[in-house]
Amino acid sequence: MKAKRLSEMKPREKGVIGHIECPEAAMALVEMGCCPGEEVTVAHVAPGDGPMAVFSGGRKVALRRQAADMLWMVPEVVA
Repeated sequence: MKAKRLSEMKPREKGVIGHIECPEAAMALVEMGCCPGEEVTVAHVAPGDGPMAVFSGGRKVALRRQAADMLWMVPEVVA
């Protein structure tokens, strides 16, 4: 399946982080448990350009939409 940005995913969608686009911001995202290879499930998406909540690394993490734009996901294929 084609990679897409985390910010494009909808609630209850799952995927694996393929890579982080901006190396400068990567450390803050890694500290929150968002690192390449980690499975992520979208929990909530605020309307407009509001934040997102995702489950990653056994925790629920809130991300700004700009941060979610930097995470490229490989969506889980539902059979």
